[in-house]
Amino acid sequence: MQSTFRSLHLKGLFMMKASFTSVLAIPAIERGNEHGGLGPISFRRLLRETDFKAPIDFVDYTIVPSGSAIGMHQHVGNEEMYFVVSGEPLMRVNGYEARLAKGSLSVVRDGESHELINDRGGDVEILVIQVRV
Repeated sequence: MQSTFRSLHLKGLFMMKASFTSVLAIPAIERGNEHGGLGPISFRRLLRETDFKAPIDFVDYTIVPSGSAIGMHQHVGNEEMYFVVSGEPLMRVNGYEARLAKGSLSVVRDGESHELINDRGGDVEILVIQVRV
């Protein structure tokens, strides 16, 4: 099943049709040592910047297995939101640390640095939305 997101450009106008997609419809991309972190992660790019009129870079569904981490990195010119779907990751943002849980939200603002560590058993599943500032 493919995403049915479509856009139409006519004489400078941007018109959007309804969008529906599924995590299972998008192939997973596997990466190791993301941003200098440890171990593998996988993500599915559900939506891209071309799918929006607003300054949204992407919407990803990311899985961080137990023992893996997304390394410390800084955001410049964009902001990112992590919504925890499952698991209990340790999140560090600009020197502050919090243990997140299902339903938690973390915001990384322009100029801030962050990392996510899965030091618990089981996968951490997060929805990541990045926007330009």
